[in-house]
Amino acid sequence: MKEIKTFKNETIEDKTLTANYEELEITNCTCKNIDLTNITVDYFEITNSTLTNSNLANINLSEKSIIKSNFKNCNFIGTNLSGAYLKEITFENCNFTYSNLSTAHLEKVTFKNCNLKDATLYKIKQQKLKLEDCNLEAVDVFETNLKGVDIRTCNINHIKIDIPSMKGLIVNEEQALAFSRFLQIEIK
Repeated sequence: MKEIKTFKNETIEDKTLTANYEELEITNCTCKNIDLTNITVDYFEITNSTLTNSNLANINLSEKSIIKSNFKNCNFIGTNLSGAYLKEITFENCNFTYSNLSTAHLEKVTFKNCNLKDATLYKIKQQKLKLEDCNLEAVDVFETNLKGVDIRTCNINHIKIDIPSMKGLIVNEEQALAFSRFLQIEIK
């Protein structure tokens, strides 16, 4: 039988959640060292919470919501966030290697010093997305409007991006030279 669990206005430390949840809500909580890797969940929402040193790797958060929350030193390796709704979130020193953010809605989301190596950003919808000192190596970016997104401090080695997604992207001089290969222009 599926469980319904709500954490509200509490501190959660050193806890491993292992269940099949119909609903899991974390609201106004401070979470440290929690492990969510062994959950399955139909309805999931994190609101007004802080998660530190927590593990959300390889879980399916497709179509789920995270609102007004902060994540620091968290593991999202292989996490499926496709179609997720993320609003007013800061991810700091988090690992998103091999994660999937395809078709996600990101509004006022900041990634600071995060590893997004080999992540997928296909058809994301974004407003005020910030990427600061992130590793975007081998990231797949297609059909995503990145107008106004500043990636000057990010590593873009081997990025896979289509030309329409680059329109309005803010890059540094070295990155502009790297992107010139997508335009098939020759610089001498």
